[in-house]
Amino acid sequence: MRALLLTPVAVLAAGCGSLSEGQAERAHASRIQEAVSAYETARRGGDILDMCVKAKLTAIAYEDAKQSANHLAWKARESEDCRAAYAAMAPAAE
Repeated sequence: MRALLLTPVAVLAAGCGSLSEGQAERAHASRIQEAVSAYETARRGGDILDMCVKAKLTAIAYEDAKQSANHLAWKARESEDCRAAYAAMAPAAE
């Protein structure tokens, strides 16, 4: 009798792991979408420093989602944008 009561609980608990994984994937996808959208807004506005920051946040979002190829691509974009932002802020050499 005791085994019959524990079986439904075990079956229900087994399904919770995949539900959490699905929720995590949706959370990562949402965070990535928000980060890319924020980057695009900064790019359209022409704010080079903001593009640097948003590229970094997007790279982190991809890293957290364990999407290494996208993470590396955004790290490269971050490097490029931050280099441009630094050049724009550096005093002119005389």
